[in-house]
Amino acid sequence: MKALVGRGLVVLVAGLAWPMPASAAARLAHSEVIEHGSGPVPTNWTGTPLVTARQVGAPGAAGRPASLRCLWRVDLAILRRAQLASGALLTATSREDHVFELARPGWCGSAMAAFAGRKGERDNALRARLRLHAAHDTKAVMAQADAIGAADATG
Repeated sequence: MKALVGRGLVVLVAGLAWPMPASAAARLAHSEVIEHGSGPVPTNWTGTPLVTARQVGAPGAAGRPASLRCLWRVDLAILRRAQLASGALLTATSREDHVFELARPGWCGSAMAAFAGRKGERDNALRARLRLHAAHDTKAVMAQADAIGAADATG
């Protein structure tokens, strides 16, 4: 079951929907200027958390332990925008999976407070993954800028 992301973030769990903690929907941003032969390339990466909650297991019958638990997962959808000195805009989208995960016993509705209580840890993991993605993506920006420069030189 997937989450709907946007201004009205809602999570679908076992056919039920309820709003997520507001911090789970906060967008993240990272910016830097990449030095290229054609000039500086201001580049922005924007990350949108994608939250899913999945109910697994079953409540225990009398005298038996319950296996019921809620699995929370946060992925990160990333949009990159880079502006070349020539005015060309380089954009790309990607997704980083399993940035943050949390498992709690019981129903997802009752585990929401535990998920919201881990805001600091979750936000740190999201920011760190966005910075790591930007560091790796810098090479792709350079390659795309080189390709555009080569096409401009021959065309």
